[in-house]
Amino acid sequence: MSSENDTLSEGQYHRGGADDLRSPCPILNSLANHGYIARDGRNITGSQLKAALEHIGLGFDTAGGLVKIAFQDHVDPPEGTPRTTANFGLRDAGQVNEDGDPVLNLDQLGRPHAIEHDVSVTRQDRALGDYIHLNPDLYQQLLASSSNGTSFSISDIGNLRKKRFEQSKRDNPELDLDKRMHYIACAEVGGIVGVFGKGLYHVPKEYIEAIFGEERLPFDEGWRPRWTKLYLPEAGAVTLAISHYAWPF
Repeated sequence: MSSENDTLSEGQYHRGGADDLRSPCPILNSLANHGYIARDGRNITGSQLKAALEHIGLGFDTAGGLVKIAFQDHVDPPEGTPRTTANFGLRDAGQVNEDGDPVLNLDQLGRPHAIEHDVSVTRQDRALGDYIHLNPDLYQQLLASSSNGTSFSISDIGNLRKKRFEQSKRDNPELDLDKRMHYIACAEVGGIVGVFGKGLYHVPKEYIEAIFGEERLPFDEGWRPRWTKLYLPEAGAVTLAISHYAWPF
């Protein structure tokens, strides 16, 4: 961790540097950039990650479920077989901090044969290039996908996911996205819609620009964490609504 990181207060935004680890997920990167989890992206405990996710509006069940899966030891699926939830763990066996607590590094979210998947809205597929960092062309495509030019609805996000599938199907002969991973991908963007959406789940464009473009929570744009948390029933309903528009199979 840089000495500059040591002087920052929790909640203060400072984008990670070259020595800091980051993930394919802009929300987790934003949490690190604000200091709600380790700013260098290393040795994050489950309790720290769960508290950070609850801080921005996830319910205890949603946050706890995500952390429980992520903090399992990673096991590759047998060759030639599809991955299951048993393979979604991200930690190496025995990966703990000096106190013996299980920990995770942000870059481990991108490990193969786990929860990371092709057909991201802003990252390249693994076989096509950089699947960790923001792709400028895909980011511009995301910004252009708003049907009214000012916010992003469930249908906007779902239609974009379907478009991204068609692009990957065309360009990536090693495309890896089955129905299970499709629902996971819809749940990821569904979490953003649920946490940052206004009214009937419309996410303002300036929020999207902050989250994806700067990996920053949009406090400056007026966002505040929701009073009622995003619990699993609501998160599931939003996921299914996005999947309705995104379904490519």
